[in-house]
Amino acid sequence: MPELPETQIIAAQLNKNLTGKIISQVQVSRDYKALPSTEIFIKAVTGKEIRSVRRVAKNILVELDNGTYMLFHLAMTGRLLLWNDKIGSEKWVKVILHFDNGVKLTFSDMRMFGKAAVLSPKQVGELEARYGPEPLDKNTTPQQLFDNLRAKRTNIKNALLNQEVISGIGNIYATDALFLAKINPLTKTNEITSENATRLLDAIRSVLEEGIKLGGSTLGDKMYVDPSGKEGTYQEHFKIYSKEKCPVCGGKVSFIKISGRGTYFCPDCQPLISK
Repeated sequence: MPELPETQIIAAQLNKNLTGKIISQVQVSRDYKALPSTEIFIKAVTGKEIRSVRRVAKNILVELDNGTYMLFHLAMTGRLLLWNDKIGSEKWVKVILHFDNGVKLTFSDMRMFGKAAVLSPKQVGELEARYGPEPLDKNTTPQQLFDNLRAKRTNIKNALLNQEVISGIGNIYATDALFLAKINPLTKTNEITSENATRLLDAIRSVLEEGIKLGGSTLGDKMYVDPSGKEGTYQEHFKIYSKEKCPVCGGKVSFIKISGRGTYFCPDCQPLISK
């Protein structure tokens, strides 16, 4: 599933390429339902100019000149691709936006867990309110993270994946951040100290910024590419995710599943400390 870096890259590229462009035609696959309905979706966005594209957590939010918004959530298998000419061999295309300059934007969703929707400004406000602090926002503090973590009764890995605690983080970047912060993923949130939270927020920012710089993570399934079709390279720089040996101590990396999510950690560099 695309996480904050991948979603940020997509939003930035779409903002650069589509701002000021007018949506001249919309096509929605018959087997797909845009929200709140395909008919409303098509009517709400056809003929509208794109004002901006930005990211909210793991959502792509497109502001239109009539005050409404389009939302794309990629879930596990969603892709947004730009085409200057004919649409290529892209599979599972569910939505096509045609622009007045001939460019097309396709939204593909193999497993149809994603979302294409139109939202009112009020709904956008409600969406933003559901998420915790943005990790890359300079105003986000270690104290906020500490307070949000301590408010949950779970382990630290689960908490980081909870979008109410901190927004945009998924399995890969949570795993790598915990490794950099030397925190065991099974550590209980009520055992986290303010020092842990400071170190963890620094680590989160480090892996997210590197992920963005390297174009995101493209795994073996090749599902994630940016809107130009380019793969990311962060997977070549994973800190601990998918590794067999610890890059720091050389020890064997442990692999467990936490709430069904594959989790890698070094038991020596990330010792579990219990009260």
